[in-house]
Amino acid sequence: MNLRRLDCFLAVARELHFRRAAERLHTAQPALSAQIAKLEHELGVALFERSRRKVTLTPAGAALLARARLLVPTLRDALAEATSIGEGRAGRLTVGFVGSAAYQLLPRVLRVAEKELPTVQIVLREATSPVQAEALAVGELDLAVTRVPSPLPALSSTKIVAEPFVVALPARHPLTRNKVVAAKRLDGLPLVTLPSGAGVLRDAMLAELADAGASPRIVDEVFEMPTILGLVAAGRGVALVPAAVSELRLKGVVFRRLRSPKRHAELWALKRRDDQRPVVRTLIQLLSRFSNVAG
Repeated sequence: MNLRRLDCFLAVARELHFRRAAERLHTAQPALSAQIAKLEHELGVALFERSRRKVTLTPAGAALLARARLLVPTLRDALAEATSIGEGRAGRLTVGFVGSAAYQLLPRVLRVAEKELPTVQIVLREATSPVQAEALAVGELDLAVTRVPSPLPALSSTKIVAEPFVVALPARHPLTRNKVVAAKRLDGLPLVTLPSGAGVLRDAMLAELADAGASPRIVDEVFEMPTILGLVAAGRGVALVPAAVSELRLKGVVFRRLRSPKRHAELWALKRRDDQRPVVRTLIQLLSRFSNVAG
């Protein structure tokens, strides 16, 4: 039994006329009759009483009609859902992300996903890069957006963003008069930055300054980018941050481009190597579409 034969049965049961049922289905009457005959053969019972004057349902046909009216729409929805999931257009994804990915990348990707993947439910969980990698490996996440590629052999890593650093300055700082600031100009200035345990992002920011021969004085170390900007706004010091952080537009903070940056703040999409679901690949493709989001 297949869905096409049930559709033919429902059309004849509604019209109680083979020609009109064939017209409803935009098919030839002999082809429709053949489908009904095959269905009756498969079931081993007659579904219709046929005469020259009329077509009526048998008791078996009436029983099938009562069930088929409910089952066929549900079956059609199930088949459509299975096709959508198989083609990467439906399903549920739990996605981990580092906080700074929410400033620019994720909002853009989610807006596009709402249009291109309307039947995919995306659940977000913020976490550090190491925590995400561990959760992904044990199946608690379907995808991870991290600052570093994963060293775990069970995970694959795709670079999706490489953005330059920018300088965050208190609004009245003398350096705001420049549209572009050389890293060397931060030498000796008070610096607000991430703590030593923050990993690769802090290392890259400090290395950017060291490459230019700048040795600022670290005055505050905090984990969250909004907190860094709050301290800059309060005049505690200057900061070097990924370009996407400038989307926060905090009052009292002015952002300036860094002259000739040598390093970048990277974002990576991580997945399990054995996860071949099309919906995962589709979302990584969307993330990769914004690889030049800030640079």
